[in-house]
Formats: sequence, C-alpha cells, structure tokens
Amino acid sequence: MNTGKLLPETLAAYLERAQPILVEVARQGTVITYDELNDRLGGGPGRGYIGEVIGRVTEIEQEESRPKVSAVVVRSDTRMVGGGFFGFPDTPGAVRRSTPQEFQNPRLSHADQEYWRVQLQEVYRYWREH
Repeated sequence: MNTGKLLPETLAAYLERAQPILVEVARQGTVITYDELNDRLGGGPGRGYIGEVIGRVTEIEQEESRPKVSAVVVRSDTRMVGGGFFGFPDTPGAVRRSTPQEFQNPRLSHADQEYWRVQLQEVYRYWREH
C-alpha cells in the first residue's frame, strides 16, 4: 500500500469524489473492484495510489463513528478485500497486518474472510439505515 504519496490537495480531491461512490455501493449492498473505483474516479489516482484514497476515506468514516466502508472495495481476482483492509488500528490482532508485504499479500485466511464478512455486513446495515 502506498501511503502518503499523493499531494494533500490531490488526495483531498479524490476523497471528495470517492466517499460518495463507496457509500452508494454500500447502500446498494454490492461491492466494487479497485479498478472500477479508479475508473469512476476518472482514471486516477492509479492502481498504486487507490489504496491510499480508500484507506483515508475509511479513516474519516471511522472518525465519524461509521463502519469501515473500504469493506466494499474488492480485488478483481479474488472478489475479496486486499490486505490493506487489515491494517487499520482497530483491527483485531489475530487478523491485523502491519507491513507493506502483508498488505500486498492477497491470500486471506478463514479468520480474515470472516472478519471481512462481518465488517461488510456492518457497512451494509449502517448505510441501509442512514
């Protein structure tokens, strides 16, 4: 995961556009791939930086006491979240990832998959009600 690589004003512009897209996907009870999100953002910020945007949107959502909306963003090859999803500070230790190598690892254990499914359902439930 590339973090802190986008200029602050560039990141802010992508955040403003990405958050409503992720909320829309959550309200529909579906998922979106990284590439689909990147396309909906007009072809940028690019695959190497989309994780930074998604991660920051989720941090902002959590600051507002909302669930991890990044649960709706999945890899096109596995149809599950990427490893960066498990890098947020409130992630339980059993599934927490903390290094760039772990973030890049697409393999999800059974515990990882269960944690993600629970988080995904929380996101769907929250955005159905709000």
